[in-house]
Amino acid sequence: MTTAGEIRVEPWSRKSPRPWNAIKDRIAELENECFAEDAFSPGELRLAFNGRQSVVVLMWERRSGGETLIGYTQAQPADDPATYYIANTVIAKSHQGRGLVKLLMDRLYADVRAAGGRFIERDAAIGNGYADKIVRSHATDVLETFDHDSPYGPQRFIRMRIPET
Repeated sequence: MTTAGEIRVEPWSRKSPRPWNAIKDRIAELENECFAEDAFSPGELRLAFNGRQSVVVLMWERRSGGETLIGYTQAQPADDPATYYIANTVIAKSHQGRGLVKLLMDRLYADVRAAGGRFIERDAAIGNGYADKIVRSHATDVLETFDHDSPYGPQRFIRMRIPET
């Protein structure tokens, strides 16, 4: 069994010292690892991450050999300027089940709040239990949910207040 390294999260934008070209291949790897044929294309990822109002958070693991990007999440403003839509959240399969999504999402919520957001919307997979976990862990903040079919399988739309972190 390997020991986990130091985990940290950081905001990312087009103006970050780490340029898109330095992270795009690893972003695509993680996207494909977690979503396979349902993964966003490299072009879709580039547009989502590089949007002027996109809020992006990266998760890194630091070990003696350097840093590895192990996760990310990103959101953009929805139709209502106080609402941001989370397009995807990814954590490497090797790091899932460790509670790391909370670190990632707490930072995203704080950054969205700093950008003027008050609400979050997202679609989450029903089949793997992710939608239920989100609703359960944010029960006091959830304002609306409804289930629907999508090209990615059954999804649950979730609208919620941004939780206090």
